[in-house]
Amino acid sequence: MNTNKDEIAVCNLGSINLPNHIVNGKLDTAKLERTVNTAVRMLDNVIDINYYSVPQAQNSNFKHRPVGLGIMGFQDALYLQHIPYGSDAAVEFADKSMEAVSYYAIQASCDLADERGAYETFQGSLWSKGILPLDSQQILIEQRGQKYIDVDLNESLDWAPVRARVQKVFVTPTSWPSHRPPPSPTSLAYRSRSNRPYQNLYVKSNLSGEFTVINPYLVRDLKARGLWDSVHDQRP
Repeated sequence: MNTNKDEIAVCNLGSINLPNHIVNGKLDTAKLERTVNTAVRMLDNVIDINYYSVPQAQNSNFKHRPVGLGIMGFQDALYLQHIPYGSDAAVEFADKSMEAVSYYAIQASCDLADERGAYETFQGSLWSKGILPLDSQQILIEQRGQKYIDVDLNESLDWAPVRARVQKVFVTPTSWPSHRPPPSPTSLAYRSRSNRPYQNLYVKSNLSGEFTVINPYLVRDLKARGLWDSVHDQRP
């Protein structure tokens, strides 16, 4: 993202609460699509209604309209599916879930472009040439060699119509994958705050005080196996 005397790079970020989209032990892609559509529209709205402390930031944001849509609670989503964090199944779920987020986000951006028009610097960008983030990975491999960038480039969704549509209209770019740690949670709801798992029991500290946090999915499974009793229900 460019910064110069006329522009200060700004990115508008949001996180999808992934565990809320695990239904009956699997990812509910229809629900995820609805959430992503709402999130992309809201992030684009933020660009227009936000407060900018310096004009260079507003200039950059209005010209390029960048947004970043990531996820939070990845470890929780694995808990709900009984998938071990370090397993091949976890890697496969990460690939497919983030591919879905990107797929729906780009489609949502195209919908906004139909409604509001493309962003100012769209022409000449990689997007205008039909080069999506997953395509840029292949370009990087060609430039640096496979041994330096050993990633799985398999696709589970049909990207051809998306690529064709992007070349015609687009408004808010996003990236795939977009694994960003979410901001500090504003509630005491249990959520893994990054893609690395937390302990099953730990103390969380913030300006409101100290709070003991326990993994509720572990408690649920222990109770189901008769391994949790009234002694364990006593909170520190």
